[in-house]
Amino acid sequence: MEILTTPYGIKFNFAIQSEGTSPLHALPTRNCFTVASTCTKSQKFGKLTSAHQSVSGFSGGGSVPRNGVLENASMLLSSMDLTNPDECTELYALILQNCRKLNNLRLGFQVHAQLIVNGVEVCEFLGSRLLEVYCKAGCVEDARRVFDKMSERNVFSWTAIMDVYCGLGDYEETIKLFYLMVDEGVRPDHFVFPKVFKACSELKNFRVGKDVYDYMLNIGFEGNSCVKGSVLDMFIKCGRMDIARHFFEKIEFKDVFIWNIMVSGYASKGELKKALRCVKDMKREGVNPDQVTWNSIISGYAQSGQFEEASKYFLEMGGLEDFKPNVVSWTALIAGSVQHGYDSEALSVFRKMVRQGVKPNSITIVTAVSACTNLSLLRQGREIHGYCIKVEELDSDSLVGNSLVDFYAKCRSVKVARQKFGMIKQKDLVSWNAMLAGYALRGCHEEATELLSEMKFQGIEPDIITWNGIVTGFTQYGDGKTALEFFQMMHNMGMDPNATTISGALAACGQVRNLKLGKEIHGYVVRNHIELSTGVGSALISMYSGCDSLEVACSVFSQLLTRDVVVWNSIISACAQRGRSINALDLLREMNLSNVEVDMVTMVSALPACSKLAALRQGKEIHQFIIRRGLDTGTFIWNSLIDMYGRCGSIQKSRRIFDLMPQRDLVSWNVMISVYGMHGFGMDAINLFQYFRAIGLKPNYFTFTNLLSACSHSGLIEEGWRYFKMMKTEYAMDPAMEQYACMVDLMSRAGQFDETLEFIEKMPFEPNAALWGSLLGACRIHCNPDLAEYAAGYLFELEPQSSGNYILLANIYSAAGRWEDAAKIRCLMKERGVTKPPGCSWIEVKRKFHSFIVGDNSHPIMEQISAKMERLYFDIKEIGYVPDTNFVLQDVDESEKEFSLCGHSEKMALAFGLISTPAGTPLRIIKNLRVCGDCHSATKFISKVEKRDIIMRDNYRFHHFIDGVCSCGDYW
Repeated sequence: MEILTTPYGIKFNFAIQSEGTSPLHALPTRNCFTVASTCTKSQKFGKLTSAHQSVSGFSGGGSVPRNGVLENASMLLSSMDLTNPDECTELYALILQNCRKLNNLRLGFQVHAQLIVNGVEVCEFLGSRLLEVYCKAGCVEDARRVFDKMSERNVFSWTAIMDVYCGLGDYEETIKLFYLMVDEGVRPDHFVFPKVFKACSELKNFRVGKDVYDYMLNIGFEGNSCVKGSVLDMFIKCGRMDIARHFFEKIEFKDVFIWNIMVSGYASKGELKKALRCVKDMKREGVNPDQVTWNSIISGYAQSGQFEEASKYFLEMGGLEDFKPNVVSWTALIAGSVQHGYDSEALSVFRKMVRQGVKPNSITIVTAVSACTNLSLLRQGREIHGYCIKVEELDSDSLVGNSLVDFYAKCRSVKVARQKFGMIKQKDLVSWNAMLAGYALRGCHEEATELLSEMKFQGIEPDIITWNGIVTGFTQYGDGKTALEFFQMMHNMGMDPNATTISGALAACGQVRNLKLGKEIHGYVVRNHIELSTGVGSALISMYSGCDSLEVACSVFSQLLTRDVVVWNSIISACAQRGRSINALDLLREMNLSNVEVDMVTMVSALPACSKLAALRQGKEIHQFIIRRGLDTGTFIWNSLIDMYGRCGSIQKSRRIFDLMPQRDLVSWNVMISVYGMHGFGMDAINLFQYFRAIGLKPNYFTFTNLLSACSHSGLIEEGWRYFKMMKTEYAMDPAMEQYACMVDLMSRAGQFDETLEFIEKMPFEPNAALWGSLLGACRIHCNPDLAEYAAGYLFELEPQSSGNYILLANIYSAAGRWEDAAKIRCLMKERGVTKPPGCSWIEVKRKFHSFIVGDNSHPIMEQISAKMERLYFDIKEIGYVPDTNFVLQDVDESEKEFSLCGHSEKMALAFGLISTPAGTPLRIIKNLRVCGDCHSATKFISKVEKRDIIMRDNYRFHHFIDGVCSCGDYW
């Protein structure tokens, strides 16, 4: 037979040379130097005996060093009698066998090269030996070519090639080879069946596994313990515990290996009582449990989250005489903790394990590194990395290397991740995927593109996991545009997306508001009958919501047959973010009634709905729920509660939660400073910032934005300038547009218009809409229509559809008596199709929200509300209130203007609250627009005569009215 494969020896011109110095050990082999049937024993016996001794290194029971063996092999190859093919075949086979044993694969490739050069016919026996060399070297393609060219293949050949594919995880090919083997009439043996059953187990393909099992019975193959164990394991992993139990009971002789498979099967399925019962039966039949048995029980409890029970059996195992907890026992506890989100506990167990002198293996290290990744613990992860460097087998392990690349990338140490990636000697697909995903998570577009090109150049084709890591990584970074570019690149390469890819691409569409592409992806999902599972369903909801199509998002939600916590979180968050706060809270109640277990994300999604509605009662209920369910373990939950209480007007509660936090991050400080600022407590914000600096913390841009905004709301000009300059002088931070806008707001609200315009001219970048909006708002306070006209000109270009800018300019004209100019602005709005939302205020009374729109008299008790307003007007006029008709923007007489002021929505909400709640109850009112000056003045007087605390939030800030005084100090 002619082997046409070109071996490595020819490709790379290897010389025949020795490797290493270890002695040759005679390992048992199934071939047992079987001689081809064509050999004539009488002619060969003497020569072959001598050759055996020379090549295998044995002569009179002595041993020869490895280099001596290979020198003998080299001599034999050069002195072979090519006229005697039988002798050549035997010697070639013998040399190939020892090449495989000694792991000298170069020599094996050279032998193959000499076979081709000398035209030696490769028989079944020699072909098997040659195949084993390529399989041992992991040269899959070359091994397959050798295998495919073999004219006759025995069971050994089939076993060798199946072992390669099974070892690589190509279980589909393993099964195909088995069926080809049967078709060729080769009877499988006890080495073949375990590989096939393992392939079925990993694929969870019960149909094929049962077919192979039936075939095994039909040919009368009973199998040894290893075969029976692989059958049992296949039934278990395919989820057929009933068949597994029946098969188990039929096994006459059950050794500890068989018992352990059954115990492990029950434990892995969470049926721990049955697993323990199996252990009892095992002891009753005289089979003693071993380490594997105990580890299965410990692992089962740990994986199911029952850590007390897992620890109990772990301690019991430690008290045994025959054996103690080993690395597998410790790893089971660590992995179970990480699996259930107890990363800190996992690291604690890992530290104890190392202190007790138990050496971790690669799985232990990977799990511990994963815990560090989840907690973003850079220092602890580095310590584990340092430990690995000291242990060579860990430092060179590809699993460990891949986990460290992932860890450093996700902990924002991309350079270190790249260095570790470069140090991995044998990079597999996982290595490349980890590094690419790391670049994507950090938004490194150029680096990701270059690495992807290098990956292809190295001959490694990206798989679906590669693209998923890139697309979802850039989406998580917030770069939806780049994520969609790579999604398109994947599509151009002809690779079909899966649910994860689609979810990431939909999220990217929501970020860039690409509704058209989002709909196309939705159509792809429908056409290809892709299940609207957790990922795809929630991603569709988020995409449509992000593209301002909340109704479609709600429609998608209603069509989902299965709604888990992720889907519920998506729709609640979508409604809360799009101003449908009441719907968000209704959905939260519906979720509870549906018996879906809420999580921290649910709470964080629902709390903003309470904030927007100033629904303090609902916010308190959610807070109580969080405490009862033990969901207050994350810092972001505490931060959300601080923000919620602050936006609901309960600033004291915000500060109390801030003070009680077990651990504060930078966001905690930023939120608390922001709460003080929005309520007009500028000095409190400054004092908190000073304490923040005193304990050695470093602010970021958000800190300064919130601090400068607090100064602006309280008119603290000198302090504002000091902190604006501090950014550059003390923290080397160049102020961004947000900080410049705060300074413009601060100066212009104080009436320093010349200084403001000079400041704007010296800015290092073009002013944005927020900055011009601050200037326009200040022009309303100081009635400066000329400057307002100047600022509005820029705003009409930057935000042509924003009605607030038109209305504000028209109001400034009206306040200045320029009625014609005001009318022109309203005509301009009509020409451009800009509509103004009506003034609306709402208040919560007796677990129900009541809304009031200016000029709307449809409320059921409007007569009582109007009567209350009349009495209030009479009472507050008695103590000095004078209606400010300048805030009536129609050119009518004074009596009509005063009557018009009574219909403002905030006044109606206030009157309703007074007649609907017990005396002394604080009132919380929200308005969608800025509260007018007359309503502000009237509310101060009402708080005095009614002896009520009134908290009013408009679209700009909070006002706390207490005994005739507002927290803003009339500086708003």
